[in-house]
Amino acid sequence: MVSQFKLAQSTPVLWIYTPLLVFTVLYYLVSLRVNGFTRDFDIAHHKRLVHNWRPEVYPTVDVFLPVCGEPIEVLHNTWRHVREMADRYPGVCVPFVLDDGASPELAAMARDFGFRYGTRENRGWFKKAGNLHFGFGQSDGQYILILDADFTPRADLLQELLPYLEADPRIGIVQSPQYFRVLDSQNWIERGAGAVQELFYRSVQVSRQGSDGAICVGSCAVYRRAALETNGGTTLIEHSEDVHTGFDLRGLGWDLRYVPVAVSTGVCPDSAGAFFNQQYRWCSGSMSLLGSRKFWQAKIRLSSRLCYMSGFFYYIHTALFTFAAPVIPIVLLLMMPEKLQVEHLILVLPSIIYTTLVFPMWHKAPYRLEAWAARMMYGWAHVFAIWDILRKNRMGWQPTGSSGAKKNKTRRFWIGMWVWSGGTALIWVVGAVYRTFTMDAPDFALILSSGLFYALVVGRVLVQPREKAVA
Repeated sequence: MVSQFKLAQSTPVLWIYTPLLVFTVLYYLVSLRVNGFTRDFDIAHHKRLVHNWRPEVYPTVDVFLPVCGEPIEVLHNTWRHVREMADRYPGVCVPFVLDDGASPELAAMARDFGFRYGTRENRGWFKKAGNLHFGFGQSDGQYILILDADFTPRADLLQELLPYLEADPRIGIVQSPQYFRVLDSQNWIERGAGAVQELFYRSVQVSRQGSDGAICVGSCAVYRRAALETNGGTTLIEHSEDVHTGFDLRGLGWDLRYVPVAVSTGVCPDSAGAFFNQQYRWCSGSMSLLGSRKFWQAKIRLSSRLCYMSGFFYYIHTALFTFAAPVIPIVLLLMMPEKLQVEHLILVLPSIIYTTLVFPMWHKAPYRLEAWAARMMYGWAHVFAIWDILRKNRMGWQPTGSSGAKKNKTRRFWIGMWVWSGGTALIWVVGAVYRTFTMDAPDFALILSSGLFYALVVGRVLVQPREKAVA
């Protein structure tokens, strides 16, 4: 970071880069405060808590299954696992299908599974939040588990999470991770989307828990009905009701507990449109909280507020660096090639080693080219989400697995990829090759290899996976 500041100050051409570096330092400091020097999850304590939970009367649980146009084969797979979970739970567990599509076929399938089925008259009112609000008013279980259509629960999910709620009456939500398997049989978007989620659920959320700042992500979470009653149910908002509900409950004095045990498995987006829509929705939902009056007026701990600020800064940072990342090497190649001498590049070598070796090796999921491609794609999703928020023209909400999400308009995303990412990749590689042949070649080996890797990532995004043949 120090070397980058010196570089930015060394020539007027790069002075414009200084504010971005200042923001990056601020972001890193906040992240260090939130994520640094925090305790790891106590798995031994978790096992003892779960093992010793043997109540005389098990609490009643409603399982909300909101649906809105997802493929029926995905729903059938999820519901089969929900049925197994409900049958294994010693208490009363009532799966409740909340269908915003009013599908007779789903109503029949719900009956076959022995589930409750309901569809509201005011479909579309507050989107998913309105659907959950309807379910809240039509049920009476002590706890509510919410599972999105593409998340299959483990049969012992309730036994793994309910002990926390039973042990501490101040806890309003217990959130488990959204875990995604990464398999070679998946297309590269699915593999990349799954790999890039590991950092957040395996590390970031655990660190934030230590600062009372873990966020609610909706699916795979168990809610205390008494807590939701103090909020009038889920927060009524047309996007990211999960984040807002968690924040609002925290403002009302309830705690949120994150338990990093994979008790469900999700299905990743398998197309550019679905992945773009998912990342756009997550970013716009989080950033909408930043711009709300309640975020700044809520009486929460400073450490909790910093956790949310770290998330806001992350989205802004990835959006900015979607543009800035290729600019610096291009400027150096074209205008200041003398600063690319080997003795200068030693300063950035630790960063390169961490990014290319240490960080990928830390992941349990394979962190390959498709993961870097997914990062580039969500960078553009963050760009347009923040842009739309600034001009108050957000895209409408769509479920990740729905046909609408898969066909979501991505024209501006592809323009950005072809024009900016593709254009800068071409300039970067051509410039590095030119300097390699016209100046001292070893000085440009690192920047040429970096440019080739950047171009490979761009190429991976531009070559989309083939659609699966329909039998």
